[in-house]
Amino acid sequence: MYGICGQRSDGKVLNCPNRTHSVKPDELLSSKIQSLCPTITSNVCCSADQFDTLRGQVQQAIPLLVGCPACLRNFLNLFCELSCSPNQSLFINVTSIKKVNGTLAVDAIDFFVTRYFGEQLFNSCKDVKFGSMNTRAMDFVGAGAQNYADWLAFLGRQANLNEPGSPYAITFRSNTSDSTGMKPMNTTVYTCGDSSLGCSCGDCPSSAVCLDSSTPAPHVKQSCSINIGSLKVTHVWLLTYFVLTYSSVILLDNIFCWTELIVNNYFNYITLINLCS
Repeated sequence: MYGICGQRSDGKVLNCPNRTHSVKPDELLSSKIQSLCPTITSNVCCSADQFDTLRGQVQQAIPLLVGCPACLRNFLNLFCELSCSPNQSLFINVTSIKKVNGTLAVDAIDFFVTRYFGEQLFNSCKDVKFGSMNTRAMDFVGAGAQNYADWLAFLGRQANLNEPGSPYAITFRSNTSDSTGMKPMNTTVYTCGDSSLGCSCGDCPSSAVCLDSSTPAPHVKQSCSINIGSLKVTHVWLLTYFVLTYSSVILLDNIFCWTELIVNNYFNYITLINLCS
């Protein structure tokens, strides 16, 4: 595919079926493409208008996935390769075309992607949360998909008029026969735990860093004790010792007090008897 050949009644543009070789973009277009698609650094299979359309379409998903840079990078790589890769003819096959205002335009394609890329793409995005709503971004960009095949099927469905989505049908495939000469796209893909594009633990609980931090340290039972000379005394026994000692002192003090009182009373009693006799 190369260039734009028309648009649907809802304004969504359609690409041209074109077997032209990839072209060298001018400096301005090249810098624009590399700002969004850093894996594409040489010739391209997209015009300036096509790239502007691509950028406008992915802008809708960026706020949902920006919480996890690895997920967002993988998502962008998927559509960058679809739209602008110089090797597009190796993994994209136009399967249906239609006339739009007298011009042939793409209506359906097969997009060959390796199973590995698809799985890594989904795994990097499946737990990403959408902002303060704390809901899965996958509920918005993948209709709640539970695996990569479901997500790609959702992304590839042809949107009805005035609905978000692709203007033409995209059938994602991973298996090819040798006779077709097709080679599934397998560009760079990142895990959500990648150190260069790491995500928060809330968006990537499977990251090794998050698993390490979430595992509680084993509890070591320690005795509360102090050493007195060569003797090791626990705090409980020490407290008991002080309580008993204090109680003994109070008890002895009371005994002395009562003894003194009794003795004094006895002598007072003897003195009183002597005076009366």
